Amino acid sequence: MNFSRVTALLRRITGRGHPAPQRHFSRIYEQNVFGGQESRSGTGSSLQQTEAVRQMLPGLLAEYAVGSFLDAPCGDCHWIAELDWGTVKYTGVDVVPALIQANEVRLAARRMKFAPADLCADPLPRADLIFCRDCWVHLDFRQIRACLENFRGSGSGYLLTTTFTAWPRNRDLGGRIWRPLNLQAPPFSFPPPEKLLVEGCTEESGRYADKSLGFWRLKDLNF
Repeated sequence: MNFSRVTALLRRITGRGHPAPQRHFSRIYEQNVFGGQESRSGTGSSLQQTEAVRQMLPGLLAEYAVGSFLDAPCGDCHWIAELDWGTVKYTGVDVVPALIQANEVRLAARRMKFAPADLCADPLPRADLIFCRDCWVHLDFRQIRACLENFRGSGSGYLLTTTFTAWPRNRDLGGRIWRPLNLQAPPFSFPPPEKLLVEGCTEESGRYADKSLGFWRLKDLNF
């Protein structure tokens, strides 16, 4: 993905301000700002970039006896719909109504339920595990704090979310479309995760090879 191009395009369609999340991410989806050929969630949601996650995630769910899984945000479910959910109750939420509607139609025959939700503000269902991949990298610190508080307020048990373990320090979003975040570094300072799923990211010629999914108990997280 050409992140400089993506940032320039996003500024043209949303301006330099901070539009409401639904409008902001709806425009990203409608205009395929991330330029993904397989998924409008971006190249990081391709089957190639999610191969390791698809291999590791079922084992993690089994190890921790996860019976309910909240995918927040779910995006277009391009890769995650490839998994066999068996008896796990899958719920996907997203701030973009068009994504939710499309998922409901495309995946009507699957054991997958969907609902619109702003992760920073709307009440969320309780789940054994909240899966929050490639989300906080697009939010500012204030939004991330609100999102984490909302996750904790749902009464859910675990969080599996994106972290860049080798990134030296964290910056607020500013005018960027995204930036890597190391959740064990300030201002987050999360404890070491119970599990770490290394994604094997090859984007940007391997620059983000440390991209991982960290697994934490929500009760242990404060920011």
